[in-house]
Formats: sequence, C-alpha cells, structure tokens
Amino acid sequence: MESPTKMLQQIRKRVQTVTYGSVIYRHILDQGPVPERLRLTIADLWPGDSKKGQALIANQPGLFEMDAVGREACKVSFLTHDCLRDLRAVGSDMAKRKAVALLHEWIEEQESWNEEQWLAPYLGARLANWIAFYDFYGSMVTDAFRPVLLVHMVRQLRHLINIAPANLIGRDNLCVVKGLVYGGLGLLDSEKALGLALELLSRQLKAEILPDGGHISRNPQHHADVLRLLIDIRAGLYAGRMEIPLELTLAITRMVPALKFFKHGDGGLALFNGGREADALLLEALLTLSGVKTRGFKRLPHMGYERLTAGRSLLIVDASGPPQRPFDADAHAGLLSFEFSVGRERILTNCGAAPRHAIQWRSALAATAAHNTVTYDNINACEILTDGGVGHRPDSIAVQRYEQDSDQFIELAHDGYMHRHKVYVRRSLCLAADGDELKGMDVIEGPIGSDFTIRWHLHPSINVMLAQGGTSALLRTPSGGGWRLRVNGPYGQDLALETSIYYGQDVPRRTFQLRVSARLKEMAGVVEWSLVREKTKKGIKK
Repeated sequence: MESPTKMLQQIRKRVQTVTYGSVIYRHILDQGPVPERLRLTIADLWPGDSKKGQALIANQPGLFEMDAVGREACKVSFLTHDCLRDLRAVGSDMAKRKAVALLHEWIEEQESWNEEQWLAPYLGARLANWIAFYDFYGSMVTDAFRPVLLVHMVRQLRHLINIAPANLIGRDNLCVVKGLVYGGLGLLDSEKALGLALELLSRQLKAEILPDGGHISRNPQHHADVLRLLIDIRAGLYAGRMEIPLELTLAITRMVPALKFFKHGDGGLALFNGGREADALLLEALLTLSGVKTRGFKRLPHMGYERLTAGRSLLIVDASGPPQRPFDADAHAGLLSFEFSVGRERILTNCGAAPRHAIQWRSALAATAAHNTVTYDNINACEILTDGGVGHRPDSIAVQRYEQDSDQFIELAHDGYMHRHKVYVRRSLCLAADGDELKGMDVIEGPIGSDFTIRWHLHPSINVMLAQGGTSALLRTPSGGGWRLRVNGPYGQDLALETSIYYGQDVPRRTFQLRVSARLKEMAGVVEWSLVREKTKKGIKK
C-alpha cells in the first residue's frame, strides 16, 4: 500500500498536469503586454567549451557515445540551454545560427507546459540563459521570430512567478531566483518578479550560508556552484542598477575564502560529501569575478573541515558528520577521511562522486570504504540511503587541533559505530613542519574479534608498488617524486594493494588503494602508519 505522502504527490501531479497543461492556463499566461525587445541584457560571465560548441554545430554532441551519467548531463544542458555558453565560445555566425535554431526547436516542441521542461529550476536557468546570451545570438534572430521568442520568454517568466516554490534549496532555488531577477529586469513584471526573487534569496542565505562562509551541504563543489549563482544574481542586480542587498554582499565575501580552503595545488577542489574537482579554469574565474581578495581559511569549524599546510604539502580533513536534512542529499559516510597533495600533485584522495541521478554509483562512492579512513566490518559509519540522504548518523564527532615543535596535529574521534556495534574510532594525524612526513595513528575500540580496514586511496596519476616484503609501499608521482607509506607494528604485515576507482572528474578512472584489514585481538587495536618523502643520497627530494 502506498504511503499517504506518495499518494498526495501523485494527486498533486495529476492536478498540475490538468491545470498547467490546459489551453485556459496558457491563455492566462498570455494575458498582458509583451515587450517589443528586451529591456535589458545581462552578460553571462563564465567561459564555455569551444570543442563542445563545435560538436554541437556539427550535430555530434557526443550524446550517444557517453555513459548514462554523461547523457544525463548533456540532457540537462539542453533543458536549461547552458550549451549556449559553448556556442558563444566558438563565436562564429554558424554558432549564432545554431543557438537560434536550438531556441526555435524548443519553442516548437515545448510550447505548452510539461512536467520536466517546465520544472522551476530548469525554467529559471533557461530563462536566464535566453536573456544572458541574447547579445551573442540576437543578431541572427529574424524580425518574424523575435516577437515569438519574446512571447515565450514572458510566458515562462509568468509561470515561474506563479509556481516559484518556497521549499527549494541550494542550486535549484538560486536558479529560480536568477530567472526571476533576469526576467524581471529584462522583460516585464519587474516589481513582482524582483520582490519574489529577493524574498527567496534572503531566506536561503540565512538558512544555508554558515558563519565561517561554508555552505551547509558540506559539499565543496556545491559550495562553488552556489557562489557562482550568487555572483550571477549580483551581476543582474548591478546591471539593472538595483541596490545590492547587504546580505548578498556579505555571503559572497565569506564564501570566497571558504572556497579557497578546498583548492588543491592543481586548482581543483577536494573530494568530500558528493563533490568532484570542478573545472580549475572556471574556479579561477569564479574567484576573480567575485571581486573578493583574501586568503583562504585554515579552519572551517562550522562547515566541519581542517586544512594543514607545511612546505608544499597540503592535508585537508573531514572533521564533522553528515549535514542536516534536507541538505544531506549528496552526503557521504567518509567520517574522519582526508586528502593529501604536494604542490600540483594529488597523492591520497577520496574516490569522488557521481551525479545524483547515477544511482548505480551512489552507494559505492558514498560508502565509508570509498574514503581515506577507517571502516568497521565493511559497514558505513553512517547510513547512506539509496535514493539520497543519510539515515542513522553519529551522535558526536570530536576534533582538537594544536602545534608542537612546529609540527601540526589534529586529533579526531567519532561514534558512528557505537550504537549499533559498540565500536569507537579515534584518529590522530601529524604533518611535519617541513611537510615531508605525514604520520597517522588509528585506534579502533570494540569487541575482540571485530574486523576493521584502513584505506589509502591513490590518485590515478600515482604509480605504486609494495616493497620491503609487503610491509611498505613506494609511491611515485608524475614529476618523479617518491613517497613511502609504511605501517608499523604487528599490523604492518597486513598491508595490501588493491584496485580502486577515481570519480573526481566527468569520467571514472581506474586507480589503486592500499589497505590494512585486520581483526581486533584486544579491546583496542592501534595502527600507526606514516607517509614519508623519499630522498636520494645527494639530498635531492624525489
């Protein structure tokens, strides 16, 4: 028997289909004036991909050569017309004609409401893109097509005003806000659209931007996406000579150093809680266009992360639990996990994440085992729900950070396994003053006979081989640098090399992991390990 909530959703869906799909509703949307031209265009700020644009012009966007994840991403790009950015990167008259053809095709096929194409976030993003890229494709719009295009812009804006939901969060809500701002300034209904946009924006900023500037989702990539949309909204208000809300300015100012916190030396983001690397050039543009000049933070106590640097080495540590509902849709179970890089080279990384709709990847990449941390009996430290979100979660996570003789220490603990399995996990990490050594100690307290595993996932660029009879592993970076991971004490004989996966970018890549799997022989198992830079006899660091 279906739940009352699901039945209510189905009833609401049927009512929407009947109401919004009717000729009467379309007639209501078409009531009122339509401008002869755009009152204002708001330039899009972000770089596109000319290769994708050329493929689109050739009608070969690679849609059928992609896996399911790639096809879905391409589909979303067409739904929102983000692909206009790639055509603009080409810049030719042929690219402009292709842009107009895409708009013409959408209008012919989607003139009437349908559930997917007219979802509020897609609608807001698409409307904003039609307006933002008009200066690019507008010269190819014929006198006959221009009024048709404006009618459909106004129709979408009025529908967006009617349906703008108060329960959207994160990127989805900001796409709605952006569409209302761009539509209100570029078309009609400015007072109503802008008033609603600023109300939704104010509510979201208060709920989602933490005091340290981090986004409440604890997802670095989501943080970057939200910041990017806030900059777009600010640009729209500025172009319309509107007063910029102080809370918007403060949010951008706080979010920039928090974004810098997550950047590795290669320019991409650390992989935590559903986030991937993101495009390094786009991130650089994001920081530049923010207009905020400040250094990144060393700690994000409210977002729950720690950053330690020494020499050219960087250690980023997840020092908190999953975010609260409903912001946990992409959350992972990587409690106390970390990433380690040197200069522009990532060495130890978490496995990354796939888009939310890629259900086949969700459970694997969100698992505790997909992170550089301790796993008890191959069970997740918090419950990962198949359709997104977190069920059972830890009650407490402890963190303490300090320095001693210029070495940096961080001590952490979590009780994610306590209620169900009576297991407690503690971790101590130490980054040496010169950055040439990372020491760790993991303590697993639980019933004798409990199985546990500690994993170190390697970036795909790292070559690895077991050494010294299997008690250590030699890691070689692309630049030729050498690092040795060694497990000390009785658990050193349990070091093993296995395959792993890296989903830090659009396509998953095969890589390796080092692991120690053992069984508690006492009430507490202590595993001490170290990652040390190898040096030649001449003193040249490798």
